[in-house]
Amino acid sequence: IMLMLWIFSPLVEYTFKSHFHELYTYYFTYSIYLIGITGFIIYPIYLIKLKKEKALTINLFIPEILLTVLLIISIIATILSKNPQLSFFGNTYRKEGLLVYIMYIGFILLSSTIRKNKYLKYLFSSMIIICLLITFKPLLNNSFTNANFYSVFHNPNHYGYYLMMNTIISLFIIINSKNILEKIIYTLIYIFLLHIFIINNTFGSYLSIIISLFFLLIYSIIKKYKLINVIFVIIVFILTSIIVSNIDIKLNNNDDFESTKGIISKNISSLNKDIKGYINNDDKIINTAGTFRGKLWKEAWFYTLNHPLFGGGMECLSEYYIEASNEYYRSYNDRPHNSILQVSSFIGIPGAIIYLTFIFYIAISNLKTMHNDNHIMIYFSSMCYFISSLFGNSMYYTSPYFMIFLGLLIGLNRQEKRQ
Repeated sequence: IMLMLWIFSPLVEYTFKSHFHELYTYYFTYSIYLIGITGFIIYPIYLIKLKKEKALTINLFIPEILLTVLLIISIIATILSKNPQLSFFGNTYRKEGLLVYIMYIGFILLSSTIRKNKYLKYLFSSMIIICLLITFKPLLNNSFTNANFYSVFHNPNHYGYYLMMNTIISLFIIINSKNILEKIIYTLIYIFLLHIFIINNTFGSYLSIIISLFFLLIYSIIKKYKLINVIFVIIVFILTSIIVSNIDIKLNNNDDFESTKGIISKNISSLNKDIKGYINNDDKIINTAGTFRGKLWKEAWFYTLNHPLFGGGMECLSEYYIEASNEYYRSYNDRPHNSILQVSSFIGIPGAIIYLTFIFYIAISNLKTMHNDNHIMIYFSSMCYFISSLFGNSMYYTSPYFMIFLGLLIGLNRQEKRQ
């Protein structure tokens, strides 16, 4: 029930944004605390239940141990930060100080207690319905001429992360469905979401889906997992991408906006240029790579090397970017657009190692134990989000989805190990 409160949050915020603008983002903000705290309350009850079932062994709780170490390092980094108040509460835009990261742990703990597949079905089918409502309604209101909107999100990248999650979940429902009518309906949903996703032009997330589909195909071949269905969703992905990128759509129905025609080929060409720049060690190309991400990554790495043990605290980079570089940083950037560099600059290299250990432990251990359809869907959705995080930012209204995915994987893996 508590996690469903989060799944419904974009629709609540869309209503606020449309009719009660003074309340906009309030639900997102306060539900994080409500759900996070609930996680910390319910988790001990869950542990008591496991103890009664004689399943409370250390080897089943390695992720929680790693999270505890990560939390301790984060607290020390916050105390030692130049601006402990900013590091603890976060800024007014991202709202991701230490306090919110603690709430994210609550999300992980809460979702790790879910055991039954029917609850997972409720979660993910509801997530897609909500996504359709907040995506379709604005388009309908504008007679489908306005594709240049971010729904309840602050910019297209954040909206892209949300669309990415729903796109990959919808394709898994197609793969797993045994009902022909459901397959047809979700294929149409998948095409629609993919269409909006491509037009939204969040290329890092688009690449993440491509990489995830590649690994899904390999997994499907090796494990004999619904290969025909997997090939079908890949073909639909390719055909939709080709068709959408060859339609001449003027965003906002205005000639001042760039046409979406050739949107994918332009991004691939730009990526190819960036890769060649890195190979040839061309500083000019490196600095501008990935819409200036190359420069952000380089500066964040230098900052990490200057603060290797405990980083500079949460949200430490904004001040550094202002001091270190040009007007671009002053106006737009406080994050490196890479989750590993973000963690290392926030809480140091040991913290980044623990974070990666946490992610890789979940990835490898679940790969060995996942058998049922929901488990496989959550696994690839989680890994897709992690891949996209290597090119993007965390944000208070998108990060909780990743935490829910990770928590579900922890709980499902634990259940499979016990069995």
